[in-house]
Amino acid sequence: MSTAAELFARLQGDSWRVGHPFNDDILQANALLHNSAATEEEIAEGLARWCQHRQPCQFGGVSAKHGRIHFCILRDEAVSNWGDDEIAEKIGEEKRLWKQRAAFDPSRAAHSLVIVVASPRVAFAAPDQHLRAFSDRILELAGWETNRRGVRRKNTLTSDFLYLRNPHDGGLYGFRFNADFFACAGDGRWWHDHRFPGGIAFTANSTGHMVRFREWYQSKDQNESWALIQAMLTIRNAAPTRPTEGGDPMEQGRVTWLRPLDREGRPLVSEIACPLARVPATLAGKDWTRYEGVLHTDHAVREEFFLDREAAPTASKPYLMDFTYLYSQTQPDFEEFTRGKRFTADEVYAEIGHPAEWTHRAGTAAVSRSDEDAARVAEQLLVCSRWETLPWHARELQDGT
Repeated sequence: MSTAAELFARLQGDSWRVGHPFNDDILQANALLHNSAATEEEIAEGLARWCQHRQPCQFGGVSAKHGRIHFCILRDEAVSNWGDDEIAEKIGEEKRLWKQRAAFDPSRAAHSLVIVVASPRVAFAAPDQHLRAFSDRILELAGWETNRRGVRRKNTLTSDFLYLRNPHDGGLYGFRFNADFFACAGDGRWWHDHRFPGGIAFTANSTGHMVRFREWYQSKDQNESWALIQAMLTIRNAAPTRPTEGGDPMEQGRVTWLRPLDREGRPLVSEIACPLARVPATLAGKDWTRYEGVLHTDHAVREEFFLDREAAPTASKPYLMDFTYLYSQTQPDFEEFTRGKRFTADEVYAEIGHPAEWTHRAGTAAVSRSDEDAARVAEQLLVCSRWETLPWHARELQDGT
């Protein structure tokens, strides 16, 4: 098996990008992420701004707003010079710290982990099988084994658990999440929604952890309703990539879209009544059981991203996907993804270590830099702080019910 460094060396430049330059926000973020004088904390600050304002996921936006995303950053030096064991160790340390705090430290508990490869070579790499092989290797080094799903193009599905202690019964509950994939290469392509600055990124958003944290530690009610609204808004928020006067989401170039209710006001799964006491105006007339898209939101490294076509190769047969795991107790995935699966302390400690053995992670080593370099980083962060939420991203309900 080729190492990450060997696969990194094989990456090819993206000739399409020459005539289709990155959007300004990607260029602005990359200036910070590729600046060797920036600390990891400064890069994480810029990435949090990105997640809050420049991507469509409501859950990621909420987590970023409240400082509840844990970032793991791999730079050029890591992916070009480190051995695979060193990369795996770096990611493993960040994952353990994330899970330790998520389970036992409410003040710093993060619902999301984002692993970012911040490298100019990766950012400008063509979305071909070389980039896919490199991305697959980073996913493997993250310790997320991929399960091949028997659907189109052998896309991968990978999942894991994030834990949370219930302060009411003292129990530890695990919430399953799926890892997702993003890349600079998506900017301006049909999969624009899955663009991300720096190079490539893997995101892990635990909806169930967020839902129960709100309930158990913040006394928020109607958590399942809140989660469904955020999920529906995320699907609705997919970026239009083609100018058109029509209302058809595929003509607009969106990668996901909400299904309309039928003429009698029923969803596709007609026996499931609407769980929302109040339907937001932006979601009126939309199906609360299923949604559609030209990419599957559960997949990680998707084959269709690396075929480099102008349109989604799945456009003739869009995926049909599920919302009911968020709120329906009869749905098999509800327990593991949303309600939470009970684990023993020994089971959790076997993965994240016993608290008696934890050590405080040392802060990032001080970066030796000139006053000019420090000023440049501050200027780049200031640019990121001025980003506004994209107009089609419905952030108005992100903290409400």
